[in-house]
Amino acid sequence: MVDSDGTAPQSILRLRFPDGEVEIRWTDEELPLGVLVRSRGAVWVVKESRDGSVRLEPAPSEVQAQHGPVVKPDALGEDSVFLETIIL
Repeated sequence: MVDSDGTAPQSILRLRFPDGEVEIRWTDEELPLGVLVRSRGAVWVVKESRDGSVRLEPAPSEVQAQHGPVVKPDALGEDSVFLETIIL
């Protein structure tokens, strides 16, 4: 189904991690089994997908190595944050 503006409608997707934590994301399609997901500074594999919720398990170490390290951004503190806007 496509909205009148030509985009697919967005729905909530719950990412369920092995430790019981849940992250909420937005998606326009179901995630099939075996798809890789990057979150929490690591790569995960979808092991179960149903009703807008997916169960994740850590990806094998060779898959983690193939996709390289994930750079975690520094936490916001009291220092000013520089934002750059590029106008084309």
